[in-house]
This record gives sequence, C-alpha cells and structure tokens, in this order.
Amino acid sequence: MVKRQASAGREAAKFDGRLHGREDRPTHVVGIDLGGTKILAGIADHQGTILAAINEPTRHGPGAPVLAQLADIVHRLAVDVGIPLDRIAHVQVGVPSAVSPTTGIASLSPNLALPEDQPPASLISSSLPLPVTVENDVNLAAFAEASRGAGKDKGSLAFISFGTGVGMGLVVGGEIVRGEHGRAGEIALLPFGADVHARAPMAENGLFEDEVGTPGIRKRFQLGEMTVAELFEKAMSGEREALAAVDTIARDASVGVAAVFSLFDPAVAVIGGGIGSHPLFFESLKRHLQPLLPFPCPLEPSCFGPRAGMVGAVMLALRHAELAASP
Repeated sequence: MVKRQASAGREAAKFDGRLHGREDRPTHVVGIDLGGTKILAGIADHQGTILAAINEPTRHGPGAPVLAQLADIVHRLAVDVGIPLDRIAHVQVGVPSAVSPTTGIASLSPNLALPEDQPPASLISSSLPLPVTVENDVNLAAFAEASRGAGKDKGSLAFISFGTGVGMGLVVGGEIVRGEHGRAGEIALLPFGADVHARAPMAENGLFEDEVGTPGIRKRFQLGEMTVAELFEKAMSGEREALAAVDTIARDASVGVAAVFSLFDPAVAVIGGGIGSHPLFFESLKRHLQPLLPFPCPLEPSCFGPRAGMVGAVMLALRHAELAASP
C-alpha cells in the first residue's frame, strides 16, 4: 500500500488511538529503520512513546529474505507489548534507497539489494495484513529531527548522515522534500574531487561517498584490518596520523555540507551517522565549513543518534495514522 505524503497545508486529525469510533481500534504504530547490516524497529503508542524495540542483523540472500524478516519483526513487536496485530494502525519502513513518490519503487541501493521492479511496500504488505509505507531512511531521520529534535520549530532542515554511506534528507514546512523521482538529497552522488568527468563512470557509490563514506575511508587511508571506529579511537587518544586522517575526512565532508547550504539554505543542518555523530569529526567539520561560504552555516549534532531513522519512521507512521483516522 503506497501513499503519497500529505501536502503542507493539509491539517491531519490527532491520532488518539481511535479509528472511526471502533472499540477494537488500532492503538499503535511501528517504525522500522532497515539498513544494509542491521534493522532497528520500534513500536509506539499514539503519543509516539516507543514501548519496545528490536535490533538485529539484516538477512541477505536470494529472494530478499529481509522482506519476510520485517513482517516477523512486526509480529514480535506486537507480542512484546501484548496487543493483537490488528491493533497496529500503520507500519513505516525506512530503506537506504531513493523511493519514487509516484511508483513506490526503490532504487540506488548499493548497500541493500531490493527488487527494483516492484514497490517494497507492496511486497511487505503481501505477508503483513497492515498498511505499510516505505521511505528513504535519511528522509526519516530528517523528519525525526524536524519533528522532535534539533530542527523543531524551524522552517527548514537538512539532515546529513556520514557513515557506511552518505545521505541527506530535507524537510521544509514540516514536509519531506523528495524530488520528482525520490532522489532529492542523494548527496553521495555529488561530483567531487579532481577530474570528475573521468572518475564518475568508475565511482562505486558516488564520488562524494567514495571519499567520505566508510568503504572509501578504508581504501584511502589503507586501514587494513583496522576499522574506521578504531581510527577515530586512535585520533581521540592523540595519535598524530589518525588525527590528520580524521581532519582530512572532515575537510572533504565540509565541501558537501557547503554545497547544501549554498543550494538549499536550510535554517539548520543536523549531522548524524556513525561518523557524523563523532564529536571529533563534528568539530573539525564546523571548523572547515566556516571559511567556505560568506554567511553563517548553523550545524547541530543529531538529537537521536543511531535511533534517528527509527524515531522518524514512528513519527511518519503516526502522521499516516492521523490521516487515516480523520473523517
């Protein structure tokens, strides 16, 4: 079941746990952040309070076993809070893909193999008799920050995630900006570095992501068996080479953030993701960003950290439940 987001001017009724006056009414929503390595899912009441959560590795293999995994997670969350499945009003799933606002088909998903000829929401709904919508995961993180986080009460927000991948979500006037094909915010593809015309056809995940995402960092700095997290630990302990590497990563990342401010002019940019949430990276990013543009560029760390995508999924599920409950 694929729905388009409500327009900015439409008022949604408050979801108070009732649906058309029924006593056996839906009372909860589920938000799921589906990543290439793990899934974080939560079930919440009508006020958005998360009552139970599940965090487990993503299943990979032929036939997209993750789709059945998602349905199983929803069943388990219902059991965890002691409700029948039909008390769930809506399930919102975030995926690391561009999701078309018109067809619901997911594309540009190098870290998670999803069918590119069928909407994932329809595939999930086939084994889960509940309303399901699918959205880009970073869009959901942006929605969380705009609703209850660093961008609350601000007219516009960009959420930029630096981690295994690099992505961005945009929210204006409380609404997610998706673009014509669902590709708004695909900052991983930003042309970056020298001789971009020659390098772009050979990019693995986009020129910008290849420089500042985890796989690119590992390759650039020849980490071998060392993880990026361990590189940051060495930097925090004062090791000179590690400090220089983190500073270089933040310097390169600042170019992409400057592009966001120059093109989008958000009230604030929230920085998240496994790399973006690190205080050393964040402070270096702010320092390198400042001289790039002739105006202030407000940056804030994510209020929700690794839970941002899941929190945003819960908040958007509540929005869909409100719309469904309105007369």
